[in-house]
Amino acid sequence: MTTTDAEANVAPEVRLFLARVRRELADLDPEVLSDITDGLEADFTELVEERGPDALGDPVEYAKELRAAAGIPAGVPARRGFGEQVDGFLDAGHARFDVAVAKLGELLRTDLGPVVAWLRPLWWIVRAWVAVWLVSAVFSWTMSSAPSVVLLIVAVVVSMFIGAGRVWPGGERGTLARVVLLVLNAFAAFVLFMTWATGVLGSSMDYDRGWTDGYNEANGGYGAPIEEQAGIYSDGKWVSNIYPYDASGKPLTGVQLFDQEGEPIDVVTQPDCTSTTAVPLPPLAVDELDTAEVACTDGMTGEALQPRIFYPWSNGAAQLYNVFPLPSRVQPGTALDPNAFADGNEDAPAIQEPPLATVPKVSLPGVSTSAPSASPSASSSASAGTADRP
Repeated sequence: MTTTDAEANVAPEVRLFLARVRRELADLDPEVLSDITDGLEADFTELVEERGPDALGDPVEYAKELRAAAGIPAGVPARRGFGEQVDGFLDAGHARFDVAVAKLGELLRTDLGPVVAWLRPLWWIVRAWVAVWLVSAVFSWTMSSAPSVVLLIVAVVVSMFIGAGRVWPGGERGTLARVVLLVLNAFAAFVLFMTWATGVLGSSMDYDRGWTDGYNEANGGYGAPIEEQAGIYSDGKWVSNIYPYDASGKPLTGVQLFDQEGEPIDVVTQPDCTSTTAVPLPPLAVDELDTAEVACTDGMTGEALQPRIFYPWSNGAAQLYNVFPLPSRVQPGTALDPNAFADGNEDAPAIQEPPLATVPKVSLPGVSTSAPSASPSASSSASAGTADRP
């Protein structure tokens, strides 16, 4: 059963009343039922406008009157099939919804009919988005990826045509089609609600934890809370390296950092899975997959990547991770190679170029700035605040 343009102007109370009347007459031949009930919508709508909803009376009694007028004896057992019962239930539910909307409009002193009519196509778009979101989740696509965007456009068009009755199940919707659409709509609404509820709950938990939870750079391969990882975090993101600059704005090399208690500041949490467009991490070779531990993966494709491993400076006796910038290299495994700095090793760990060539000069009244005793690219320094690289 499809709501036509003429039916759209029928008062909700009348729809509910006639749905109950037709349910009482469901045993009649469809042609007979149509003959004795067609045109009642307009009559009863006019009646309600003049005398109010109470003028409709009892739908059961009115159905008996229609039986008598059609020459059908009262008390004939209804021969209603399962499909007819389901149709009657759906019609009654639709009518009750219309009545509830009308009553809400009366409380708000406005006509909510145009609002409902506007929300209907909006819902068609939302349910298409939910369907594409589920498909994208199955195939590990992002909603901004090309397949998801194309699929979303197609899904919106199909959903709009289904809602308008242009394609399946078409204008004349049978019982099965109505039930299928109802189940699909209810499922889409459930997924949408759970997505919203999960987001609200997750935001609340993140707020309660403060900065105790955080995530590394996009596609970094880490998802563990901050309290489970060592190192330093800035704005919720793991700091993998530090590039100091002097007061004149020039980059420094070999700067030792300590906190307010004299403890060395260690930013290293191995490995670094950060991959950017400018410096992408190479994939693990096929022969390396069996021997090397897969520490980093591509967030889009799931491909195993080689991690970036940081190597410490040394003071002759101890390895130091609080000397910056830290040397690093990309390698298949996560273990430190004791021969990484051997003479002739072309793949030795190196200090990457600083993110900024220079920064603005700084000054502080009454404070003299110290000058570095070596160039920024030097690998060793004898001044206080520097250390030798291994």
